[in-house]
Amino acid sequence: MIEQSNLENKEKIFIMYTAEFVKDVQNLLKKFPPKHKKVFGHHSTIAFKPDNLDGIEIGKETIMKIIGRAYDEKGDALLVENLKSKNEYSHITLSCSEGIPAVYSNELFKKAALANTIEYFSNPEEIEVIEGYSDGKKDIIKKEK
Repeated sequence: MIEQSNLENKEKIFIMYTAEFVKDVQNLLKKFPPKHKKVFGHHSTIAFKPDNLDGIEIGKETIMKIIGRAYDEKGDALLVENLKSKNEYSHITLSCSEGIPAVYSNELFKKAALANTIEYFSNPEEIEVIEGYSDGKKDIIKKEK
């Protein structure tokens, strides 16, 4: 378990992942209908189980460009410009087949890149995102007072 001391209120926090959280998930899913039953579309991961929140600007709102899409029988994900992401292919997982975890999107993009099956968009879509982190139970996108 990774914990970080919160100097302001002397409590420890667990960081499952840092991310750019999609502000309007329903609108994203309307623009890009998921191809599988398990639906996500919630965030683009910056780092999974990071040691700390260094470089994370909790609550910072920005625009993220969606530049492509890849899918197969197991997963469906959007390729995005997330300059802070530690993933080889920054993405938002849209959906997965039953029994397939959302992390499969990393493998999906590696396979799609090798097979040259990533669909790149000539006109990237833009969506609003908010930087923050998840403790595994809830998303923290506002600074605690």
